[in-house]
Amino acid sequence: MIFRERFETIRPLEEMEVALVRASAQDPALVTPPEEAVVRTALSLARLYKVPHRGREVGVGALLEPFRNEVKRRLEPVLLNGKPVRREALAPHLGWLKEESLLRREAVVKRTENLVPAEAIYREIREKALVLVAGGGGGSGYVYLGVMATLDELGLRPALMAATSIGAVLCLFRARMKRFDQTEMVNIVRGLSWKKLFRAISMDSRYGLPAALRLFLRAGIGRYFHAGAEPDGAGHGQGLRLSDLPVPMLIPVSGIRRGMLPHPVEFYEGLLSVSARSLFEPTLVARRVQGAMGAVAELFTRPEMMERLVLGDDEGTHDFDALDAAGFSSALPGVIHYDVPRESERMASLLDGLFESRGLLRLVDGGLTDNLPAKAAWRAVHRGRIGTRNAFVLALNGFAPKLTTPLWLPLQRLAALTVAPNRPYAHLVKDFKRTLSPLELVPSVDLVGRAMELGRRQIQDEMPFICRMLAPLPHLMA
Repeated sequence: MIFRERFETIRPLEEMEVALVRASAQDPALVTPPEEAVVRTALSLARLYKVPHRGREVGVGALLEPFRNEVKRRLEPVLLNGKPVRREALAPHLGWLKEESLLRREAVVKRTENLVPAEAIYREIREKALVLVAGGGGGSGYVYLGVMATLDELGLRPALMAATSIGAVLCLFRARMKRFDQTEMVNIVRGLSWKKLFRAISMDSRYGLPAALRLFLRAGIGRYFHAGAEPDGAGHGQGLRLSDLPVPMLIPVSGIRRGMLPHPVEFYEGLLSVSARSLFEPTLVARRVQGAMGAVAELFTRPEMMERLVLGDDEGTHDFDALDAAGFSSALPGVIHYDVPRESERMASLLDGLFESRGLLRLVDGGLTDNLPAKAAWRAVHRGRIGTRNAFVLALNGFAPKLTTPLWLPLQRLAALTVAPNRPYAHLVKDFKRTLSPLELVPSVDLVGRAMELGRRQIQDEMPFICRMLAPLPHLMA
């Protein structure tokens, strides 16, 4: 079954579960905990089409198709009718749901008994993995750290992350360790500076689009992402690949197709016209960025010239250097230029092959084509990337349009064009109303603390729902 068909089959069942959990959280009298478990077990079983076990996947979708269709017929009018869920509409189906779920579950166990242990089937029905998605938006993305800390404190750790631009940089720190370390994040920020990360100097352009500010991501944080030999003072060394990360990660970037760039490559280098001195004058930089937005908008609104790539998921990209992936995903045209040094032979070979096979001229910010990559995350889950297809996708959007930040509203609205197609693939999209300024790319320790607190406060109301969605279901018994 192709991806679109799979989504159209599975997604309504996921939406029903979300609707039930939200409704039962708001109205404790709607269902008892055992009744909620019955309905959610039925929905989870109806979604089951492959059972993973020790690298093998056993298909059971055809066996469950009649059950799936009947569950939809019964529950869709109750849970997805656009009105509050009523107990009197749900209660008549509870007996059938429990009886049929037990029968169908055991039929699957019996059919696959020589291929998959029953425990693997029960686990796939009962346990849900967390998938964390984070968007771009410069300094506005630091609120994500507060969410990561809150999730970790509750024992909720992502099985997969997909992130763009600043979201990719921040999520990389989360992906390199099994648990979120707030103290380490603060210490990392304490050691950063504009001078380490950005320079207004002339630089060869090989794979990235030239711009006024050159991002030296490896010099700033490379020592946290080395594998094998220790890096030198410039951050060189064997870098961690996406395939090395303890938490799998996907990073979208945008490829500009050959022959499609509306201006000469050199045109983008002079758009911002900043000097090294002006880097320390945020107001001036903000005005210059605003002046460059016309050229950025031109790329946003001409999708035929752009190709979306998902590093870490697309064929041939799993061994992409993690920092290079985040760097290209952060390269806003005309503003930030990222490139791979010519001495990086392995990455040069990988990029040359990618450019040749995809017909690309340059790589730029992933936000131009995919600023909140929930679809890429959902697709990866249903390709079997994390060993389960039972997942909860939480998407964090720090760059949602806000009237309180009129300077950034045009760019936020452009980014929203790439966010909108992704919303159906997330089970919860959190649009943050209060963030740091997008210009706070290298915030002080105090500002990072403030951003984390903003993230904690704004996700707090959603945490009961998130925890309830991710709590393992009790094993359904006769």
